[in-house]
Amino acid sequence: MSDIQDINALEHRINDIVQDYMNENYNEDDVIAIGKHCGKITIEVDAKGNVKIGKKIEVYPLKDLVRLDDDGKPELDNDKISDIANSWLFISY
Repeated sequence: MSDIQDINALEHRINDIVQDYMNENYNEDDVIAIGKHCGKITIEVDAKGNVKIGKKIEVYPLKDLVRLDDDGKPELDNDKISDIANSWLFISY
């Protein structure tokens, strides 16, 4: 069963990464790679071609986690970010 604190922590971490992506001169090919290794969630941000993709790694283009608000300004797509965070299973022992 997933622990809500773990899900919230992952969601906040993704929010921070996407916010940095929006604030910097970013590369259109940048992705966030989330994987599970030794029971821990790992996050890597890099150009898609530089990310080592494995069976336990999901890749999400950063540009897909940004949407335009009513004024045409970029903002976090909180729904997509929340969906990503909730798709990871955290097991408490």
